[in-house]
Amino acid sequence: MNIIEPSYSLSNLISTTNTIVKRFTKEYLFNKFEITNKNLSMNDILTGWLTKIISQIRNLPSETIIKVGMAMNGRTLLPYINENYFGNCSFYVCLSFLMFNLNNLTVNELAQWINIEKRKFMTYEYIQSALSFIDKHHQSSIIHLGWEPSGGIDLSFTNWSKFPLYKCDFGQGQAKAFRIPLIISDGLIFILPTLNNDEIELHITLKSQHAQLLLNELS
Repeated sequence: MNIIEPSYSLSNLISTTNTIVKRFTKEYLFNKFEITNKNLSMNDILTGWLTKIISQIRNLPSETIIKVGMAMNGRTLLPYINENYFGNCSFYVCLSFLMFNLNNLTVNELAQWINIEKRKFMTYEYIQSALSFIDKHHQSSIIHLGWEPSGGIDLSFTNWSKFPLYKCDFGQGQAKAFRIPLIISDGLIFILPTLNNDEIELHITLKSQHAQLLLNELS
């Protein structure tokens, strides 16, 4: 994050976007990409896989740097947060990928790298420094993200797969189905829970032509 206003591409975003909805199990992904490191999370694998395949579909030059905002749970790193606190404690880490590496590294290798890099950010000291930065600047300056959240070449991942969505009673019993409303975006990925505890649901919003190419790859 920084206080220098970035130049966003959202104004140039094609208004027609599509959202792909696909479901995967952890077992399927680990087998598909021959993952043997049990310390890797589904988040690591999905971020590596989708960043690689979407960037290739966008046909980006090998010298291009793609930035990825990856949501992380900071609940255990914040002081005075009760384990039953219902609010959001998410932090985004910003990872930078060289397109050359995305083309040449396997999903397994990318996931390993992501797992190592994210741990550098998700420490008590780093979180406290980020909070201090916000406290210092939030009243005098707008604080901007370190990546372009929509409309450029970057990607945003947000993961709600651990949220007990289908166990919540919103007044008429527990939820049976869930969908995200229409979002005009290019490069936004939601990782959501399903009724099956071993399965996640992906909502991937891209420009229509890229969404169709991705759907062909995932089918």
